[in-house]
Amino acid sequence: MIGIRLRVHYHCQAPLRVLFSVALLSVMLLPMLTLNRARATTPGSPAVPNATSGVRQYYLSRLYVRANEALSACAEGYHFASIWEIADPSALEYNTALGLPSPDSGQGPPTAISLFGSPFVIHGWIRTGYASSISGVAGWGNCGEWSSDNSSDWGTVANLPSSWTGGEQDVGVWNTEVRACDTYNCVWCVQDDSVWRVFLSLVLRNN
Repeated sequence: MIGIRLRVHYHCQAPLRVLFSVALLSVMLLPMLTLNRARATTPGSPAVPNATSGVRQYYLSRLYVRANEALSACAEGYHFASIWEIADPSALEYNTALGLPSPDSGQGPPTAISLFGSPFVIHGWIRTGYASSISGVAGWGNCGEWSSDNSSDWGTVANLPSSWTGGEQDVGVWNTEVRACDTYNCVWCVQDDSVWRVFLSLVLRNN
């Protein structure tokens, strides 16, 4: 959604150049509005967030990348998620068109996939909110702000629990651990803020 507020001040006896300036501004804004409207309504495009539900979306990437590629792994309209943006999955909608599926994930996120006939728990790189660190402590390690692919540096990954027999999760419903920055993992992605506001203040005076 795009909100545009145009405020024009002019005197009744304003010269022709004032009216011309207003008309020119309108012509300049029209292509921007048309482009954004087209992008928001284009059907079948996986890169455009589906805003019909009104619920923010997230997904686990189908691509496996090293830590230094995580910042650019998400589709247009999404970004590399912080754990604090997706801490409560019940308040979000999983994008099944973009996200990795599993045989029993339905409309939700996967916890494990079948690999060579055996279950394989799926982990995704996740931002922590911590200072730049290569620490081997989950919640601290972020591969130096996701710039390292060194095997001796560490970054945090997260997964939803696949075992319901008990035990404690690290962050709410999430399990977290560290992985070496040169390992390949999925990436947790979350939808950008879909509300765009443009405020223009145009003051035209008859000098």
